[in-house]
Amino acid sequence: MNWVNVQYKSNLRKYEKKDGMKALVTYCLIMCSAFFQGWLYTTNANVFVLNLSQILIPLVLIAVFFCFFYCSKENIRSIGINSDNIKNSIVFGLAGGFVLLAIQTALYIIQGKSVSFINPTLLNWVIFLFAAFEEEILFRGYIQTRLFGLINGQWIVSIINSVLFLSIHYPVRWIVSGAIFINALSTVYIVSLLVLHFFCDAVYKRTNCLWGAFLLHVIYNAVGAMIQIS
Repeated sequence: MNWVNVQYKSNLRKYEKKDGMKALVTYCLIMCSAFFQGWLYTTNANVFVLNLSQILIPLVLIAVFFCFFYCSKENIRSIGINSDNIKNSIVFGLAGGFVLLAIQTALYIIQGKSVSFINPTLLNWVIFLFAAFEEEILFRGYIQTRLFGLINGQWIVSIINSVLFLSIHYPVRWIVSGAIFINALSTVYIVSLLVLHFFCDAVYKRTNCLWGAFLLHVIYNAVGAMIQIS
C-alpha cells in the first residue's frame, strides 16, 4: 500500500523555489510571535491577559497568513483544508492521539514519576484549538509542502520541518529565563513534540486532509494539560 496520498504527491510537484522561500518567511514570522509571547511573560500582565494572548496571537498569525495566502492566489485545498478522505483522516487522528497519550504516559512512568490526570478548563480547550489549528495549517499544511520547492525529498523535508516545529517551542522559555540554552525543554517534551510532528505528518500525507492531524494535535495539547506528574 502506498502510504502517501496521490493528490498530496501531485501537489508537491507544483512548488518552486519561490514557494520554499515563502515557507521560510512564514517560519520566521512564527518565531517572532513566539519571542513576543515570551516577552509578554516578562511583563506585569495578569494571568487572564497572558491566557488571552495564547488565543489572540495564533488568531493574528492565521489572519495574516490567509491574507498572504489569498494574495498569492493559492488554492485552499493545497494546505489540506478540504473534505477529501475526512473520515479516514479523523480515524487516523484519533488513533494517533491515543497512541501519543500512551507514549507520553509511558515515558513519565519509565522515569519513575507518578502520573495522574486532571480536567482542563474551558479556556484551556479554546487555547488548545487555536494553537493546534495555527500550527497544523502553517507547519504541516503550508511550510512542509512548500519546502519541497527547495528540497526534493519528502523524508528530508519532514525532518527539517520537525526541527523548525520543535524550535518554536524554545523562545518563550529563553526569554523568561533570560538565557539561550538547548536543554530549555525536557527530554520527554522534545520526544513528545517530535512524535507529534511525525504522527501529524503521517496522517496528513496519507489522506491529504488536515483535519485528522488537527484533531491529533488537539488531543496532544489536552493531554499535556491533563497530565500531572510527581
